[in-house]
Amino acid sequence: MSISPTSPLGALSSLLSSKPLSGSQSAKSPEAKSAEQAFLDTVGETPAQRMFNAMLGQLGLTEEEFQAMDPAEQQKVAQKIQQMIEQQAEQGGDRTPGLVLDMTA
Repeated sequence: MSISPTSPLGALSSLLSSKPLSGSQSAKSPEAKSAEQAFLDTVGETPAQRMFNAMLGQLGLTEEEFQAMDPAEQQKVAQKIQQMIEQQAEQGGDRTPGLVLDMTA
């Protein structure tokens, strides 16, 4: 099965190929760099990427774990996320604040 760039799965896979902004290279502590890098990574993501990563979190996965999966497993996870998005849209997701917010942090 081929994934076209205009299909939902194609859109999801294109989100993952985008790289977030990189942080500055100043002399700071490792913790400060880590926090700063995490912030810059999040800011550099598109809203769709943040939504995808939040839904990965709901499935108990990180973006790194997703990237490490073989393509067949990635497709299964992407289909599951697509189903989650469709269910949210059917249920009027805009009426449920925080539905795609990752509250684990």
